[in-house]
Amino acid sequence: MPEPKKGAVVITGAAGDLGSHLVSKYAEDGFTVIAADIEPVAKRERVVPLVVDITDREAVFALAARAADQAGGLVSWINSAGIFVPTDIAEADEANWHRTIAVNLTGTFFGCAAAFEVMRNEGGGRIVNLGAVAGRRGGLDVHPAWAASKEGVHALTRVYAAAGAPHGILVNAVAPGLIESQATQLFADEDRERLTESHPLKRLAHIEEVAAAVRFLTSPEASYVNGTILTVDGGANVGH
Repeated sequence: MPEPKKGAVVITGAAGDLGSHLVSKYAEDGFTVIAADIEPVAKRERVVPLVVDITDREAVFALAARAADQAGGLVSWINSAGIFVPTDIAEADEANWHRTIAVNLTGTFFGCAAAFEVMRNEGGGRIVNLGAVAGRRGGLDVHPAWAASKEGVHALTRVYAAAGAPHGILVNAVAPGLIESQATQLFADEDRERLTESHPLKRLAHIEEVAAAVRFLTSPEASYVNGTILTVDGGANVGH
């Protein structure tokens, strides 16, 4: 299997738990990593931090143009940015609906569109979106916009996979269950305990386990994987 081309990898949500882990791993692999987030990311070897609001279409397309100018061009784009609002469904508000859809779904759309434009001109590449198991079967204790936005991400993934294939652009998504992260720390302790105890493995996913699935989808071994929503939930979805 040939070594992957060492160009630029764009990671949105680069200041988050999953995003920062991916930034480190791709930098260690020798890629130039453009670490994009609305929060500042520390500059270090092979990491180019950029403050970007992914709900700003022009800013996202400018990000893609900058990645294309890197040595080796844009090889992978990972839409990792997202927000997560725990709430009782009876208290789900309109403001968080609009905010969640804007970041999780519209931001992913802008990322896919910007990466697609560059990769089509460069002869191919990989796009990986972050979906969620909740996008397939819903979820309790979180704003309904979470599941709605993530099912939208899954649909976007399939649309861009079909459009990208003739241009050598492979588009896939990873759909994790709940991850041990700052986001799930927002749950009340009793809710976290209940979610953990009801899981077949009696634990939530680790960041490293989800990151490994993302990295697989950008690897040479995934050269025939396209339009897939890769579930990483430890079997919680079995039977649903």
